[in-house]
Amino acid sequence: MSMTIAMGISFLIAQLLCFVLFIFVLIKMFKNEGALKGILGFFCGIYTFVWGWMKHKELALTKVMAVWSILTVATFALVPMMGVSSALQIQSYVNNLTGEASIELANLNSTQRAQKITLPGKIKKRKATAKTIKEKSQNQVVNGNVDWSQEAMALWKNGKYQNPNKAINYWNHAIQNDPKSAKAHNNRGLAYYDLKLYQKAIQDFDQAIRIDPSYVSAFNNRGNSYYQLNEYRLALTDFNESLRLNPDHSKAHFNRGLVHYQLDKNDQACSDFQKACDLGDCDGIKWAMKNAICKQEMIGKKE
Repeated sequence: MSMTIAMGISFLIAQLLCFVLFIFVLIKMFKNEGALKGILGFFCGIYTFVWGWMKHKELALTKVMAVWSILTVATFALVPMMGVSSALQIQSYVNNLTGEASIELANLNSTQRAQKITLPGKIKKRKATAKTIKEKSQNQVVNGNVDWSQEAMALWKNGKYQNPNKAINYWNHAIQNDPKSAKAHNNRGLAYYDLKLYQKAIQDFDQAIRIDPSYVSAFNNRGNSYYQLNEYRLALTDFNESLRLNPDHSKAHFNRGLVHYQLDKNDQACSDFQKACDLGDCDGIKWAMKNAICKQEMIGKKE
């Protein structure tokens, strides 16, 4: 639950309690001051609040009025806090739109061994996801205030670039502006990947890893490129490194399962597919069971 939602719920609870206390004091007013003042208090909550404090000793309302006062102050304090939290979340959302992302690409339709069955048509190339990065992008404000990272990311739709050549051009500008941006090299590599220029994609992923040796997505993406070139041993090395850096990387488990399958290591493939399923991605284990590569009992609860 986000901080903004939590504060919003707290605000509503405080308001509800204030209303209950208002009704309680209002009933006392009707009983002690008559209908005319009671009606006035109903339409003017401030009058009821002031009257409650004036009569708190006489009518034993001290604790009630103290709680009402504290809740009233709390609701006023929550309003600016909610505004600040919302502003921070909006900034995070804007950062995601401006290309500050680590795009992961996993491929399920890679070349299969001739003696093995091919993947069913319903399981297509895995969609990439863009993760929000906290640090502020350096790839911006070039050539008349153009943010080349944002221009490139605007082309990313449904797990691929709509115009990879244009994306490469935009990333070229971003890299020229900041040659040490690992994310820009990684994302340009994905544009080369979409054009099936896997060697060029690998060169960009290499550079991203040189800049940031802990860049999990770059290892995963380079592994996918090696996989497309049937360089399964190199792909396996990259997926292993991706999982060393992040053992809960479901796509890397899935991808490594495909490599093990290509290397005739079905038990290890099934183990990776199962782990990916445990982490929320069950496409691999379902496909493997359907094609009698893995046993039925292997699938986990997240089927």
